Amino acid sequence: MSGYEAGGTRQRGPWPVAYVVVVAVLTAGGVLLNLLLCYAAVFATDDCGIHRPAPLHCTGGGLLLMWGLPWVGLVWAAGAALAVAARRRGFRPWCGLPLGALVYAGGLVLAWQVVVA
Repeated sequence: MSGYEAGGTRQRGPWPVAYVVVVAVLTAGGVLLNLLLCYAAVFATDDCGIHRPAPLHCTGGGLLLMWGLPWVGLVWAAGAALAVAARRRGFRPWCGLPLGALVYAGGLVLAWQVVVA
């Protein structure tokens, strides 16, 4: 029985190298985008002051959320994409890329909600 270990359990194949490389390249692109967004987010605090009553992004916690959510989203996205590849039960590992993209976009959307709140 090819592909099976002793006891009848299915043997897992090696990690698809191309998939891991694509996830790494997309994660590097996300890092560059996050660095650009963090630079742009500095200017989101320009309207903070006495003339605008305490928007969320003008508080210390709001600043941490605005700067941290894209990074948390990126880490979760890469983790979700790799988790799908690790499980691979009934799915092809490439299904993890759209899932990772959605998780990353969710982090960006949440960060934007902090800016406009």
